[in-house]
Amino acid sequence: MEDLLFNVDVTPHMIYLSLILLVLGRALKELPFIGNWTIIWILLVISIIINFVFVDFSFASLFEAIISTSLAVTLHQTYKQTNEGVKMIRKT
Repeated sequence: MEDLLFNVDVTPHMIYLSLILLVLGRALKELPFIGNWTIIWILLVISIIINFVFVDFSFASLFEAIISTSLAVTLHQTYKQTNEGVKMIRKT
């Protein structure tokens, strides 16, 4: 288990998957019948399915799916919080 955690490389596949999830998350956010709290779970399930279908069915693939989802959510939150901070600074 420790070998898996310390030998994780961010591959181009994970970055592409994160960008796809970022776009899907934005699209899901526009749908009025999907709550904001469910978007991350939907993205995680999509990420796991994509990884299991296109990579392989293993614990490493599951771990990569979780990291890809986390990266997509982190990128979105960083962008969102930075914009809110800039707007607050401009108001003062």
